[in-house]
Amino acid sequence: MSVSLTVVLSADRVEQMTKTYNDIDMVTHLLAERDRDLELAARIGQSLLQRNHVLQERNESVEEQLAQVHQLHHELTKKDELLRMVASASEESETDSSCSTPLRHPAPAGAALALSQLEALQSKLQELEEENLSLRSEACHLKKETSTYEEKEQQLVNDCVKELRESNSQMVSLTDELSQKNEDLMRHQEEIAQLLSQIVELQQRVKELALEKEELRIHLQASKEAQRQLTAELKELSDRNAECVGMLHESQEEIKELRSKSTPSAGLRRHPSYGLYPMDSLAAEIEGSMRRELSVEEEIAFEDQRSTHKRVFQTVRSVNQSVMRAAAAVPPIPGSARSGVVMTPVPYQAHTPNTEERAGDVDTTKENSRLGQPGSPGGNDLTSALNRLSLRRQNFLCERQFFQAERERKLQELAAAESEGDGSGCSSPMGSTVSSFTNLSEFSISSSCFKTFLPEKLQIVKPMEGESRKKCVNILLFMFVHNRILFNLKLLKMCSY
Repeated sequence: MSVSLTVVLSADRVEQMTKTYNDIDMVTHLLAERDRDLELAARIGQSLLQRNHVLQERNESVEEQLAQVHQLHHELTKKDELLRMVASASEESETDSSCSTPLRHPAPAGAALALSQLEALQSKLQELEEENLSLRSEACHLKKETSTYEEKEQQLVNDCVKELRESNSQMVSLTDELSQKNEDLMRHQEEIAQLLSQIVELQQRVKELALEKEELRIHLQASKEAQRQLTAELKELSDRNAECVGMLHESQEEIKELRSKSTPSAGLRRHPSYGLYPMDSLAAEIEGSMRRELSVEEEIAFEDQRSTHKRVFQTVRSVNQSVMRAAAAVPPIPGSARSGVVMTPVPYQAHTPNTEERAGDVDTTKENSRLGQPGSPGGNDLTSALNRLSLRRQNFLCERQFFQAERERKLQELAAAESEGDGSGCSSPMGSTVSSFTNLSEFSISSSCFKTFLPEKLQIVKPMEGESRKKCVNILLFMFVHNRILFNLKLLKMCSY
């Protein structure tokens, strides 16, 4: 029993009960140990109750034996008194008999037997008294042991009750802590779920940004490639322009040499009133080659293109105004690819006083194309160019209307002359003359249309023959087409700005 009590009240269990319970498995293990301790305490209490019951039964048996001893002691005392009374009576009788008859015989054998029985009873009485004393001492000892056992049992019960109360309080605290841990666990699970959803969203965003980055990289690569191609094309066009300028200078030198070799009287020829050049002149050949391009359909297309260009110029003007406002508000970023320079197309001047000024048209065009300054678009240059272009277009339309009216009038006269010739029944040479005049008027219309776009350099050219003539024609045609290409490129740049 002392061993089990030591196990229950050991310091290890107390230390285990005072530990921190952060682990759920440990808490479950401690609760199982508490259940085992409670079961052990119940068993110990039951064994103590059984032991107490056994001790009570033994105490009752000892009390019964003590009552028997008291009864035997009482009987012995009664018998002792009786024996004393018998002994005193026998002595009195003997004294009486000795006095009456001094010469009597000795006592019979019955008296000796009674004396021996008396001695045996006395010895037995003494033994019983000694046994009674030993039983009393044993009873006192049993009472002391019983009281000590009862005190120990009461102390053990008190300790068990105290431990049960402590275990109940610990169980309540552990239950509260477990519920709090469960709440914390649920909150942490919710936070983990939210973080996982955020991680998924961030991963999706990273994928989208990666795709966008790849697209931007592809666009950047394409823009770099396009810029590289445009740079190469611009360089090629610059080389061609330089080559054309060189060829122009060479042709001008050859023309000067041919003029110096020709007769002094072969000066510039007067143009006819209908705008015709000599048939063997270079200008007439160029006009004939360019006249086929400027047909009626091309005139209609040119009108459409003119309206389109007008809208483009209006758009460019509005864009330039917005760019001017933005440039006035925000300074230009250094190192930026954007430039405030706007290239303005400058047409050829139809009337120049001398050949030296006409020879410097290319340089003038280059200088005018650089009139814009960084940071501000060339709005004034564009306005002046548009004004000049509109004036030239108005002049061209007026000339076109005039020549169309003249053509209609000539056609009416020709129809009237043919009707008169049919009425007279003979053909007149006036018909062929009028028809030739009509053809000449048509040629003059196309020539005037061509001359509006043809620089004055090409309008007054001395007639040449042979390979030099073909070479000059090819050079001038190439330069004209090249200038038109440059003009279209400038328009595209202006539209892109």
